[in-house]
Amino acid sequence: MKKIAVIGVAVMMAAGMLAMTGCGDDKAVEETTAAPTETTTEATTTTEETTEAVTYQSLYRAKLDEMLDAYGSGVTGGKLMDMDGDGTPEMIIFHGSAPSFTTEIFAVQGKEAVSVYEKTLSGLRYAQTDMSYQVWLNDSIDPATVVLFNSKDEWVNEEIHAVTYNGSAASEEILKAATDGENDDPGRNWLQNYTINEGGVSKGEYNDAYKRLKRDADVIDPTSAGLDELKAAIGE
Repeated sequence: MKKIAVIGVAVMMAAGMLAMTGCGDDKAVEETTAAPTETTTEATTTTEETTEAVTYQSLYRAKLDEMLDAYGSGVTGGKLMDMDGDGTPEMIIFHGSAPSFTTEIFAVQGKEAVSVYEKTLSGLRYAQTDMSYQVWLNDSIDPATVVLFNSKDEWVNEEIHAVTYNGSAASEEILKAATDGENDDPGRNWLQNYTINEGGVSKGEYNDAYKRLKRDADVIDPTSAGLDELKAAIGE
């Protein structure tokens, strides 16, 4: 009996130790906590860029200033005319002096004003009886056309440059005719040898082309067209 009692005590002691060990594990689990997670929010800063609006007026004003710096009072006039029908006019500048002057046409392409046409001509028109100079601006026809004159002898020969612009490039149609030099007056009935772009045409075809260019055209003198109206349109 005594031996059995000793064994029972030993078993009880072992069970107690196991129980204590189990409690310790539970406590360790309870004391183990997850490390707090820190959430960092980065502030995003949006920078708004302020861009000055680019207008045809500002582009043409800058280009006109360049022309005035280069030629000074030699810039005799300028006009605006929508040549390609896109709603934005082209700028036509005249500079030079008698016996010849230069016509230069600027157009907005992208964010730039670029020169699309430049030519120096006499400005003299067949059948004129004085030393006046003429340019015809005709936006009543399609396409709108700048009509320039280049007669070498205003009683003998006629040379007309009809300039158009299609939105990317300028082109010109050249009309030529001449008298035999024996005429007593500069009437159009004396003209002969009619050509358009170096190709021979009839008198009727030539005169139809001429009348189309002339009808309802705005006639200006490129040597004294003035800049006030242009400056007012594009800003000082």
